Amino acid sequence: MAARRPPNRKALIRAAAAELFLQRGYHNVSVTDVADSLGITASALYHHYRNKQDLLLHTVLGSLDTVDALIGEAGDLEAALTALAALVTGERGVLAVWEREARNLEDTQRAAILEHEIEVVARLVPLLRAERPELGEPEAHLLARAVLGTLGSRVRHRIALPRRRHEQLMLRVASAAAHAPLRTEAVPPGPHPRETGGSTGSPGLRIPRREQLLTEAIRLFDERGFQSVTMADIGEAGGIVASGVYRHFPRKSDLLIAAVNRGGERIRTSVETALDRAADPGEALELLLRAHIAVSLEQTHLMGILSNERDQLPDRERTALRRLQADYLDVWVQALGSVLPGREPAELKIIVHAVHGMIYFTVRVGRTHPWPDLSQHLRDLGMAVLTRTGC
Repeated sequence: MAARRPPNRKALIRAAAAELFLQRGYHNVSVTDVADSLGITASALYHHYRNKQDLLLHTVLGSLDTVDALIGEAGDLEAALTALAALVTGERGVLAVWEREARNLEDTQRAAILEHEIEVVARLVPLLRAERPELGEPEAHLLARAVLGTLGSRVRHRIALPRRRHEQLMLRVASAAAHAPLRTEAVPPGPHPRETGGSTGSPGLRIPRREQLLTEAIRLFDERGFQSVTMADIGEAGGIVASGVYRHFPRKSDLLIAAVNRGGERIRTSVETALDRAADPGEALELLLRAHIAVSLEQTHLMGILSNERDQLPDRERTALRRLQADYLDVWVQALGSVLPGREPAELKIIVHAVHGMIYFTVRVGRTHPWPDLSQHLRDLGMAVLTRTGC
């Protein structure tokens, strides 16, 4: 007797694709890989999805639909956060494709994803305002972003805790963000830090060509993904032909290495400055947070590369970046451990990842949203998650 097709095969295919995209990156996964992981043929998969990009599109839409449905079914904020904490603890890939892999879609598809993302964030706003009626609409949207950012941080690490404990920790993290006190006094809006990729430039002075190309490469790698960008794309963005790019960077990977080295130097400098200025571990924690926020706002594309393009580096540089990121996390964990004594390192690491994920997810839209002092709001949110999660 022939095996019956499971009624939820499309959902199973999307879940398998999400996990593989998370593990290897979109460009390193084939339709055959997804099919093999499910024990079916590629032709059976094509019965449901036309090609790999169609599969990616519906996987991203499916992840958004899942989050949207859980929020919509919840009767209050606590129920929504509980359901979302259980989701991200059990299925790491659900939010990964939304946050990381949607950039591999076509422009019109990305626009549709962004519109759906805005709808999902907005779905959480009434629950937040019902819990906290003092919030204005912009503050509630900010908190909604922060909550989803903390939960989405689960895709960026493999730190293991027993399932129930992990769910409870993610719930406390998200709840700390949702209940963070925000200063709502009027703050005159100032200019947003300009994204430079590391170059400051001066009016009337021409930026060196090599620096200009690196800046454009950082932006393109973050927006489209390293494998989707060509040397011709970088040359066009920098106003020269592809052959001109090769005179400054013989290989495309050299641009990525230069970008990662720049990001690593910014991280090392921020840590040294924070530790030099801090009088005690609590102050060190706050200074680390402020420095991380500043770098995230000023170097949004650079932070995106450090988060998403590590696996595209050559072996030696990839190992060096992993060591740098592990050392950076360790400094945070030491400072946080002094504020939350008695907590095991795995829990402290998850809390720190949640803060970093919250900042990353919120900053990505911060320049186009009416938050007059995003830096200060992120500081308030970050300290709430760091210090109140253990309460």
